[in-house]
Amino acid sequence: MAVIGSPGGEVRFESVHPEIARVENGVLRFGATPGATIIVAEAIRDEVVSSRRYIQVDVEKPKAAAVLDWRPSGYVELLPDGTWHFYYFSGWYDASGSNIRVTGELASEVTLDRDYLLRFDVWGEIESVDGPYFDRLEFYVDWWSMRSFNPTYDMNGAPLQPYPVPRRTETIDLSQFTGGTVTLRFLWDTGDGLYQKFDGWFVQNIELIPIGS
Repeated sequence: MAVIGSPGGEVRFESVHPEIARVENGVLRFGATPGATIIVAEAIRDEVVSSRRYIQVDVEKPKAAAVLDWRPSGYVELLPDGTWHFYYFSGWYDASGSNIRVTGELASEVTLDRDYLLRFDVWGEIESVDGPYFDRLEFYVDWWSMRSFNPTYDMNGAPLQPYPVPRRTETIDLSQFTGGTVTLRFLWDTGDGLYQKFDGWFVQNIELIPIGS
């Protein structure tokens, strides 16, 4: 805390409730305990208090973060370790590993009461014939397209050759939707029934992070 002017001596700070807020080495510090306290600033000269000022400090209780309640539909399942799996139909295959087109959605409606980032891990294994264009996993807010997770390089692999997508952490800024209630969506669509004999996509550790927290 800065002292403006000449106090005429040493300045000492005392807090009525130091567990709420206090001054240490000139810095105002507060923790997770909400409430109000009075900080007394005393100017000391020759061991005598020459002046005294009172500063009220209010510490608000942090708001609870928005809660995500994910609901899967179609070809989406929750694995025992908490990973969401976007998978292919596996009832039968032809010689090229093909069968039927599948789709799926993982959705959560949430009220964004402040600015948030959405963070999660994503990885997978899809077809290598046209990996950038098929077996797509995308993220939407309502129906606003925010991100595609497919590779951008087309390796033109063989029908049974997988295209491994390494695990990575993605962060998406949701601040443009602050103040509204929106639906967060992971959309899975193979696009066709060709070349399906792979692991699909995986998403884990999905969390909303308040910006500035």
